[in-house]
Amino acid sequence: MPIPGYPASWVGSLWWLVALAAASFAVSWLAATRLQMPRTPYIAVLTVTTAVFSVGYVWWLDLAAADLVTSRWMWGLIVAPLSAAFLIIGMTKLPVSKRLHGFSQQLHGWRLTRALLWEGVVYGTAEGILLSVLPVFITWQMVNSLGWSGVAGGIARWTLPIAASAIVIIVHHLGYWEYRNGLLVPITVGCGMLSVGYLATASLIAPTLGHILAHCTGLVRGVELPPHPRPASATPTVSAATGPAEQRRLEHR
Repeated sequence: MPIPGYPASWVGSLWWLVALAAASFAVSWLAATRLQMPRTPYIAVLTVTTAVFSVGYVWWLDLAAADLVTSRWMWGLIVAPLSAAFLIIGMTKLPVSKRLHGFSQQLHGWRLTRALLWEGVVYGTAEGILLSVLPVFITWQMVNSLGWSGVAGGIARWTLPIAASAIVIIVHHLGYWEYRNGLLVPITVGCGMLSVGYLATASLIAPTLGHILAHCTGLVRGVELPPHPRPASATPTVSAATGPAEQRRLEHR
């Protein structure tokens, strides 16, 4: 991993990690679940959030962004499809979305191309960096700043970054109403494999390209990517007989 020319504060990196976890939950919970933002603007919010933390932390470390992008890029290209295999297989097993009057409608032509660019490339890049690059990179820098060496240092460099990434993955997906169930386990494993790919190669191409491949696989197959709208039956209705106190309670659920 690229390291700064001067020792970075491990406490500072820890605060960046905590802030990243909080932001990863906030963007999915507030924008997707609470505000029920459509997918297109939601991706923009997620991308801006990822960019702010990426640029901010690299600037704080005083590292050249080009070093991070080009670091071991060949290995990144090789490992990307391997580390994404679990997610890609999972996408092929998901049911095709029901998009129109109960009938599945897969995207074609320009609509598919536009979806592959925005929901595949942009969304996949933002999510890959947010979940599998930043937590791994920040935690690795934190361990390096602590100066741990030997067997203990080696174990810490391989376990703590993956553990931190798993926490961010879980926290982020808990923000979505639809993933507060058993789906959280395969999602964590799949995204965690991309984090292992990044740690093994030190190339951010591995997790970002892997995430892009998984998203594109789902889009071509007709799988709806998150966020998903809540079912109508999940939205409480207020009748004329409902009192003011009960109405306010339902509105703030």
